[in-house]
Amino acid sequence: MVPEFTVANYSQVIKHALDESECYRMLIHDLPRRFHEADREQQARALEPAPPLTGTRWDALLAGMAEHLAMLHEHPIQGWMNERERFLDLTWILSEGNPVLVSRSLIDSPAAFLRHGALPDPRDLDDRGGERPDACLVPR
Repeated sequence: MVPEFTVANYSQVIKHALDESECYRMLIHDLPRRFHEADREQQARALEPAPPLTGTRWDALLAGMAEHLAMLHEHPIQGWMNERERFLDLTWILSEGNPVLVSRSLIDSPAAFLRHGALPDPRDLDDRGGERPDACLVPR
């Protein structure tokens, strides 16, 4: 039997990912895709349980993504998203090494990621998981 989709299940992804690129892909691409596939009631249920902490900076990225999805879809922010352990003291820019992408991360990252201190590569956020700045300019 397949477990019900929840954000909390992604703490297992963090613990058992083969490498950081798999962890990143699952949190930034898979989580929002599955969230958007769920109906509104399933989305609300998926946000409720607190993911177990892994003691890594990935906890902040997971909380940032969950908070971002909640705000994007007008769900309440869950208390676990405000737990101190889900924030980084030093901002983690996942596209570090490329000065242009670092700047874009600081400028274009949605508020939830900025708040938690874990900034994904802004090119990886699309209409399913975030607002790409260029996507907002193109009529659909």
